[in-house]
Amino acid sequence: MNPGRIVFWVLFTVCGVWLENTIPGVDFLAPGLILAMQEEKWTVPIWLGLAWLFIQEGTGSLAFGAGLLWYGGLAGLYFFGHWLFEARNFLFMFIVGLCLGAMHFVLINLMALLLDWTVPLERLLMESVMQALIFPVEWGLIYLIHRYLPDTPHAA
Repeated sequence: MNPGRIVFWVLFTVCGVWLENTIPGVDFLAPGLILAMQEEKWTVPIWLGLAWLFIQEGTGSLAFGAGLLWYGGLAGLYFFGHWLFEARNFLFMFIVGLCLGAMHFVLINLMALLLDWTVPLERLLMESVMQALIFPVEWGLIYLIHRYLPDTPHAA
């Protein structure tokens, strides 16, 4: 991996964590994991996924395992879906976003139930809708930025 890509992923991680602090309940790192998997260089998404998993598990207040389920479900959605759709298709990313919104709602409800917490359903529903809508837009933006990095063969 060259220095330009490393700088891109470090900046993406810093911006993602900052945005998660700004808009709680939305995972801004998930589109990056999908983008890294789309490159089909499997060491990059593994290392990024591990780093982001530790960030999510360490900063979150849910019991251990929510991040594993979240990123495992995201990877499963991608692997299942890319057999049915073109992996870089915006419609596919929109469907993945909808699935992530639903998965957010179910996963948080499940974890809250296990921890004996009460979660306001209106807020959880709003977070899920925001996750579903932000995911494809963010993926599209970072896809364009990543595609036109200087070392990319597609760059102009």
